[in-house]
Amino acid sequence: MRFVFALVFGVLGCLLLAQEGNGASSTTTTEAATTTTAASSGTTTTTAASISDTTSTTASSSSSSDTTTTSSSSSSSAAARRRARRRRLRRERRRRQERRQRQERRRRRMQQLLQRQRRLISQLQG
Repeated sequence: MRFVFALVFGVLGCLLLAQEGNGASSTTTTEAATTTTAASSGTTTTTAASISDTTSTTASSSSSSDTTTTSSSSSSSAAARRRARRRRLRRERRRRQERRQRQERRRRRMQQLLQRQRRLISQLQG
């Protein structure tokens, strides 16, 4: 448990130091949540840590690189969401098409069965 706390706060500290190292003026809010399960007692412990820090230092050269890093990470996650959405829509479209084809085959079989029954009825009456 202590290791999890140390790991979470270590990562948050590194992120904070990296942010301050860039010298950019920004507001940083970092949240981390970890869930650990104790094997012997069978209990689950959830820990959430939140650090909110406002730094205002002026450095124009590192500000642009920080913005580039942020935008590239958000654009990559946005691209991943777009790819996932396209996959989901493609899957739904394929399922709808397969369902239409099954219904059409079923309709044709029923139509053929009905025609055979009508022919048989007309032969028996005839």
